[in-house]
Amino acid sequence: MAPIATATTPALALAASAAIPLTELRPGAVARLLETRVDAECRAQLRALGLTDACTVRLCKHGEPCIIQVRTTRIGLSKAVASGVFVIPDPDPDPVS
Repeated sequence: MAPIATATTPALALAASAAIPLTELRPGAVARLLETRVDAECRAQLRALGLTDACTVRLCKHGEPCIIQVRTTRIGLSKAVASGVFVIPDPDPDPVS
């Protein structure tokens, strides 16, 4: 387990206990990336695709692949990878950044 993002603010630290894998997010929901629980090579690929510290993601579609939006890009993730990406659901979503 290796964090991509660190819970540095009190609000983020509190919300960390509410972290869920992408596979449990409802379609259309927006969340902040907390950490990835995948191998180092996969983590590097996710970063290269734009999944960076505390970035905002929107779940577009469940399944195989799981489709997420990061900034202006849609990315397809295998269910195995999506289950290792932990996010904090945003109760008051802003546009994906």
